[in-house]
Amino acid sequence: MKPIILIFAPFYLPGYRGGGPIRTIANMVARLGDEFDFRIITTDRDLGDKNAYSNVQIDAWNAIGNGSVFYASTTMRSLFGLKKLIQETPHDLLYLNSFFNPRFALWPVFVRWLRVSPRRPLILAPRGEFSAGALHIKSWKKKPFIQLAKICGIFSGINWHASTEEEASDIRRSFPMKDGRVYIACNIATADNFLQDMHPTFEETDSGLLEPALRVCFLSRIAAMKNLDYALEVFAHVQSSIDFKIYGPKEDPAYWEKCHTLIERLPSNIKVTYCGSVDHSNVKKIIGANDIFFVPSRGENFGHVFMESLSAGVPILVSDQTPWRDLENKGLGWDIPLNQPKSFVDVIEKVAQLSSKDRVKMKLNCINFARNKAEDPFAIELNRHLFLDVLALAR
Repeated sequence: MKPIILIFAPFYLPGYRGGGPIRTIANMVARLGDEFDFRIITTDRDLGDKNAYSNVQIDAWNAIGNGSVFYASTTMRSLFGLKKLIQETPHDLLYLNSFFNPRFALWPVFVRWLRVSPRRPLILAPRGEFSAGALHIKSWKKKPFIQLAKICGIFSGINWHASTEEEASDIRRSFPMKDGRVYIACNIATADNFLQDMHPTFEETDSGLLEPALRVCFLSRIAAMKNLDYALEVFAHVQSSIDFKIYGPKEDPAYWEKCHTLIERLPSNIKVTYCGSVDHSNVKKIIGANDIFFVPSRGENFGHVFMESLSAGVPILVSDQTPWRDLENKGLGWDIPLNQPKSFVDVIEKVAQLSSKDRVKMKLNCINFARNKAEDPFAIELNRHLFLDVLALAR
């Protein structure tokens, strides 16, 4: 009988506006669903939607891929509703995908701490929430809560899932380990059908003709963490012609207004178009129509969208606050410190002057790298042992 992993996730398939964590869980379920019985409790609608999904059963279990998904209505997302779900859903391990989310992290931990739900082993994946960039946003609220949680011992003895050594250090900095443990298991980069969607005939389809403007794409949640305003401030100093397209949900309306003000101030050589949200099935195609993928994020747990960009043959321009590092030496793009805005400007100007031959070479490097990473079984093995080790310790 397969071990039952009960997952709490704020957003899940068929949603897509919740960003990378949706892909992280979906890839894990796709790759390990034959070995573990994944049961996922999530919201009954996508990020920002007023209406529930119309193609799933609400407040009921649905077979989705290799897992089962419960789409909780507003009523079931109450403290008592979620407590009831935990009590009534058989599980061997509880897996949470946030530290700060009230309904899908704090409440499950709270009812477990009160011992009014089965006290099964718990793994918490903070998904980059303890990075310096993430903690800086609304720090007045986050840092006092972390201190209060440590004093009360609510998170005492739990297992932490870090995707990188850097994230493990971030977790230990916020929660010095006394009776808990940090496991490092990199995110599973792709689902099992990923290689079928690659672009192996790129060499044959490239016309060798350059567009009059450099095509740059931003595709992510429009929120302070993703740093769209920084990208716009960089473009204010670029002399080359730029066609900059922005994709993603306006998660923070006030932040979008700030960005919109910056857009209106840009010089005439910078054309900016907001194109709305994008279904995951179209992400690779949309990014693939560009020359650079530019998301100067303040921090990333992984960044699945960067993998999508590389698989589409588009080099990435990111900050040095993500796991995607040493990109220029690998011929995949550039990772630059955020305190060096001129370096971002210089890269954009440089790429705008590249020959078609050089761009094709970089695109092929990106595609080959993505293919090799997709075929790497190491991440799957690490995630498998994450669950097996925690389950073994609980016996």
